[in-house]
Amino acid sequence: MQKLKVSIGLTLLCLLMLLPSISFAQLTGIKYIGGTTPDYITIESAINDLNSQGVGTGGVTFLIRDGIYTENDNLTILDVTATESNPVIFQPDVGATVEINITITGDYSCGLKIHNSDYITFNGTAYNSENGSRNMTINGYRNNDDDMFVFWLANGSDNITLENLIINSISVATNTGWSTPVYCSTYGITSPLVGMDSFTLSNCEVIGGSTYGVYMDGDPGIQLSNFDIINNDVHDFQKYGIFIFTDIADCNVEKNEVYQTFDEARSSVYGIRAGSSSCSGTTKIHNNYIHDLKHSANSGCRGIFITSDSHDNLVYNNIIHLVPGLTANTSYCIYLSSGDNTNNQIYYNTLYMGGVCNREYPDFYCIKIYKDASDNILKDNILINERTGNVGGNDHCALYLKTVTSFAESDYNFLSVNSDDPNDNRYVGCIGSSYYNTLADLQNASGYVPRDVNSITGDPDLSFPDLHLNSNSPCIGAGIPITGITTDFDYDPRDETNPDIGADEFISNHAPVITYFFPEETAFSIAQNTEQLFSITAEDPDDDSLYYYWFLDDTQQGESSNEFTYTFSDTGNFVVKALVSDGELADSTLWDVTVTSGVTVDDDFQLIDGIQLYQNKPNPFSGSTTISFINTKPTENAKIKIYNTKGKLVRNLEPRISNSKLKDVIWNGTDNNGNKLPTGIYFYRLVSNDFVSKTKKIVLIR
Repeated sequence: MQKLKVSIGLTLLCLLMLLPSISFAQLTGIKYIGGTTPDYITIESAINDLNSQGVGTGGVTFLIRDGIYTENDNLTILDVTATESNPVIFQPDVGATVEINITITGDYSCGLKIHNSDYITFNGTAYNSENGSRNMTINGYRNNDDDMFVFWLANGSDNITLENLIINSISVATNTGWSTPVYCSTYGITSPLVGMDSFTLSNCEVIGGSTYGVYMDGDPGIQLSNFDIINNDVHDFQKYGIFIFTDIADCNVEKNEVYQTFDEARSSVYGIRAGSSSCSGTTKIHNNYIHDLKHSANSGCRGIFITSDSHDNLVYNNIIHLVPGLTANTSYCIYLSSGDNTNNQIYYNTLYMGGVCNREYPDFYCIKIYKDASDNILKDNILINERTGNVGGNDHCALYLKTVTSFAESDYNFLSVNSDDPNDNRYVGCIGSSYYNTLADLQNASGYVPRDVNSITGDPDLSFPDLHLNSNSPCIGAGIPITGITTDFDYDPRDETNPDIGADEFISNHAPVITYFFPEETAFSIAQNTEQLFSITAEDPDDDSLYYYWFLDDTQQGESSNEFTYTFSDTGNFVVKALVSDGELADSTLWDVTVTSGVTVDDDFQLIDGIQLYQNKPNPFSGSTTISFINTKPTENAKIKIYNTKGKLVRNLEPRISNSKLKDVIWNGTDNNGNKLPTGIYFYRLVSNDFVSKTKKIVLIR
């Protein structure tokens, strides 16, 4: 008996030693969510497994298959220590379009949350595609008046990336409290507070928010640092588009478009607001386009608001186009409020204030500096205030200063109200309570010299609404170089000696740009004797005529359109090059094609793994067309996906139920919402759980 007890004890000890490796193996490789034979049915189950098992060598990628997912709220990635070489990635599967719907209940609840976890990425572009398309939507539905967030980045989370996503906060008009699509905060954490470092929000569409679109907030002494908010489309928020609040250091807000599409918000609105307390380090706000801010009836709109105790901000290359409503309250394009607003540098911005005011007393400014901070700098900016309406003493100024020493330097600016009438209450400048009707008046104000001695006025000759310079603008070549700023709003190079004033550097000829190309994969293999279609879509900023050239291994081919078809009869490696030119400047792209010996693919279909995709008939078509394919894998959930020339998915088509291996779908030229699509070229391909066919062209004629 004693020997038996010892034997049982040793066996149990061995099992306990083996249990961690058996039950808690770290996640690696590719895991599938949804679809046929998935690793996880829901996103929640994948996150729960990640939290319990962690991530192993090489990291883990969760591929979410095509479909709509209804998930519980407060999905939290908690205490997951990934690394740069072992990351965690959530992404749509090849060819997939993913919609995640979450009803958010309870105060300070959220849809998705990343808490105290590192190197987590949510990428909305389908796997193995690099076109930056937004194929994943996260909808957060709010069913009460509590504060809620669609995506919450929480305390202790470093190196987090949200890219190529559509993040939508959906509320009803009567909801109060906060609702925010993207919320970054240490709020609600008892201990330890450690802040967050290195967050990137890139190429996302951020929609809604009863208060904020994007919100960033640290705790006293606990900073959020190295945040990049880049190239996002932020719109239809109710108060603040992008809010940089407490204890933020080294934040880069770049190339975002911030606007509203509804009639009016419920309060005053701000495109970008920077600072409350302890915002230090260099916050860069640049190359943003802020326009169409729709405030409530008696409120105002503010483009960029640098508020109290926010200092060391670098604001440049922004375009702000504001036209407040008739009954608007005081509004500004850029406002530096009172407090420790020191060492703010404002360069190369184009600011326009327009519209008519019929309300008493509010004032409207392109720039208002309400702080006597002698180290602020204002150079190379266009300030135009064309707002009219003189009801009860309201005034419209290009530049307002609290005192004559509100900045150390101001020069090489363009200041205008497009009027010299001293009775129309439009003023180039205001210092304290003294108004100056013209630039000359401002330059001659007591104590103002040497500020703005090289500044100019007049008609800026701008295009609307993008506020770019036209060829006769006096701003061309009238600026001064600023160290470190070598490109303009469009990232065109600035003249090194005599740059233009304002956000736009006038370029007489812009190069054409390839905006989309097929095949999307720039390196791929095909079978010998395959006929392959190549296509590019290009745009020219100057509307110049475009010329197309195709090359095979540096030998120019005979094609002269934006499409090129070639049958690869030989095996080996080939380089196909597309070049588009306006006669002076050009853009190009390359494909690396490997041709292997194997099954000859007929022009009418593609045969891979038992799947044949046929050309649609008729083609071109005007009413409807039929797309047929053979699928010898009846368990596969195959769909036809149709794209426009910019790569946007416009229609998903399901085959009719049939016992035959030959299946077909009928397309009537409408999108997924039933809207008729315009005449043009479209592309379609067959997509199943683990297969994507060659792309074929389809032509719609109205």
